[in-house]
Amino acid sequence: MATIRFLPDRLNAEPVVFRGFTTPELGLAALIGALSGLVLSLPFAFFFGWLAIPTVTLLFPLVLIAFGGKWLASRKRGKPETYLWQQFDLKKRRMGLGDPRLIIDSRGWSLRRSKNLRSTK
Repeated sequence: MATIRFLPDRLNAEPVVFRGFTTPELGLAALIGALSGLVLSLPFAFFFGWLAIPTVTLLFPLVLIAFGGKWLASRKRGKPETYLWQQFDLKKRRMGLGDPRLIIDSRGWSLRRSKNLRSTK
């Protein structure tokens, strides 16, 4: 039986399912769309009745996926496969919700010498 000595990186990659989204990204976009649709539907409920809440909550993920897929694909182009999740973890950490082991502080190097190396005698 033949074995594959070289396994390409893309073989283990998550496949694109719909409009540039992978399966976990599609689920995350649908969840964010449903939550934001719920919040946006509350003012409409005062004017149009309670049926505006489930209608807008169910329609907003479709709108987000339809228009957000192209934008997300352009943001991810040329970046590592875990780029979106790294950015998500970085935003969570900056809000104080993420893993405290994630280092978010960056500083530049400075060279300081304690004595003059070119001493004239």
